[in-house]
Amino acid sequence: MMEGSFRCLLTTVESDSHFWNLIYLEKLLEEHGAVVHNLGNCTPAELVVRKLAAYQPDLLVVSSVNGHGYYGARELLTQIHLAGLDVPCVVGGKLTTAASDNDRVRRDLLAHGFTDVFVEEDAVERFRELLNFGVRFGFSEWRADAPVVAPWDGPAHTLDIGSGR
Repeated sequence: MMEGSFRCLLTTVESDSHFWNLIYLEKLLEEHGAVVHNLGNCTPAELVVRKLAAYQPDLLVVSSVNGHGYYGARELLTQIHLAGLDVPCVVGGKLTTAASDNDRVRRDLLAHGFTDVFVEEDAVERFRELLNFGVRFGFSEWRADAPVVAPWDGPAHTLDIGSGR
């Protein structure tokens, strides 16, 4: 990757018909040196997988603001893994309808293989940090901050992330 320039595939999940978030992110990505291929809203996972294989981006950015992005993002990453594709993938926005689920959802999506998950008030600031880091060192070198484990979820070593608890 040439410093200051990277290829980015930008999408949302199949259930999300919003596009203003994608326009905002496209402009933000371009400000950080990205050449962006924006797939638009309501993007089926199969289309994202095909475009990933053809475009071979340095980064996949998945955004959802409808409150149901968690399930779509998880399914999308499963399809990417099944296709044998290896690309840094980040997701963010309003992924659930309850902010109290953010920590659990972030833990689960990180464990499932997302490079990072951006869901809190500092999401845009942290996303900018990822972009700056990725341009300099490569997105695959990024390490997400450890996810928060709420006291009622128990010790981190006993969590069953796959069960939805």
